[in-house]
Amino acid sequence: MKVLFVYPDINIRGGALSYHYGLGSLSAMLKKAGHQTDLQYIYGNYDPKPLISKIEQFKPGIVGITTVSFQYKYIKRLLKDISHLGVFTICGGPHISLVPEELETNEYLDAVCVGEGEFALLELVNALERGQDITGIKNIWVKKDGKVYPNPCRPFIENLDELPFVDRELFDFQEIINSDYDRAEFMASRGCPYSCTYCSNSGLRKVAEGRYVRFRSMENVIAEIKDVVTRYRVKSVYLNDDVFTINKNYVEQFCKAYKTEIGYPFEINTRVENLDQSILEMLKDAGCYRIAMGLEQGDEKFRKEILKRPMSNKKIEEAFLLAKKVGIKTKTFNIVGFPFETVANHMETVNLNRKIQPNSIVNYIFEPYPGTPLYDVCIENNFIEKEKEEEEFVSRTDTYLKMPQFTRKQILQCYRRFPWRVYRGRSLKRALLFKIYYSKYGESIIKMMSPLKKQIQRFATKG
Repeated sequence: MKVLFVYPDINIRGGALSYHYGLGSLSAMLKKAGHQTDLQYIYGNYDPKPLISKIEQFKPGIVGITTVSFQYKYIKRLLKDISHLGVFTICGGPHISLVPEELETNEYLDAVCVGEGEFALLELVNALERGQDITGIKNIWVKKDGKVYPNPCRPFIENLDELPFVDRELFDFQEIINSDYDRAEFMASRGCPYSCTYCSNSGLRKVAEGRYVRFRSMENVIAEIKDVVTRYRVKSVYLNDDVFTINKNYVEQFCKAYKTEIGYPFEINTRVENLDQSILEMLKDAGCYRIAMGLEQGDEKFRKEILKRPMSNKKIEEAFLLAKKVGIKTKTFNIVGFPFETVANHMETVNLNRKIQPNSIVNYIFEPYPGTPLYDVCIENNFIEKEKEEEEFVSRTDTYLKMPQFTRKQILQCYRRFPWRVYRGRSLKRALLFKIYYSKYGESIIKMMSPLKKQIQRFATKG
């Protein structure tokens, strides 16, 4: 059967294209079983016409759309815009996994996949191809003759090595590498051991039984990296796991193998609780040049009580100091506009970043994801302006929350001034470049300067 995947990447910040690991894994699983797959990547502005043309040309038996909460307003429009074509539609991904009831309210949607979809989607596609009943497939909720058939989830996939390597050919993967500073992305694991209240992991870990955090074997990961760097022009590697350094023994074995068999510069994500000097030294020796860690909020009490992130500011400072001592660059993730946050709380985020002086920063405006604890908090306190949820703006650069203690105007000011406040008096080039990036006109400037972005990045993060 022919399956068309749809990746809506509409109104997102920055100039890089992105690879979708979930779709790549689903496609690889279907291709291994003899099915045909294709992709419609909707990047930039909303435009259903290319998708309609692709459906008419490819003639799929099923259209599968991946969903995150910010994109769902566009996905509802897409489903309506392609409804006249009469193709079977299914949505999966974090948003729909946390709110599968969307199936009941969307007349243009035929099914949803809750949780991990590799085996569930394969079973569904096989059943559709054979004309078999599809109302009892685990992980799949189906709507038939106006009735919704919800089904329980099978356990989380225990052995990730049994899955094929993700399908890079589904995308123009070389173009994605080129647009992302010549960097290829990989994932060695699934799941996160933490349950931050703003993150979808807090809900996704509950959709099925079994171990939520799982790592592929080190040999399996190294084999995939070897395959990709052999077939594509790559200058560096990004291990985009939630927390790469959970298991110190795994890190040690990976670093030994990576240094010997791969050798490309690489970067990782982790948390300050999962770092010590010996881990940092292993990473540095293997070629790790940057580590990204989430601060999110600099007020220790707020971070612990509202976000359920118990690390201390002292621990954060120590981790960044150790990374600097070992010679690894650092990046922080930060969020502004949380429920109950104030300008004073936000200034603690500024102060903590000023103290640790990361080589680069990422700053977002909080988005409430349905199915997470902080979304429920927003609903309970009437912070969400429902009529504004469907408004169009660039993801994570604005808010539709209405909070008396932290107004939209204040949130936007804090968001735009954040990098200047962090770097002023410490690094003029970073202060100016990040200030431009996060300014009101930053998105237009990013697009204009896109041909020079690699040189700009090197200039901004050097030293």
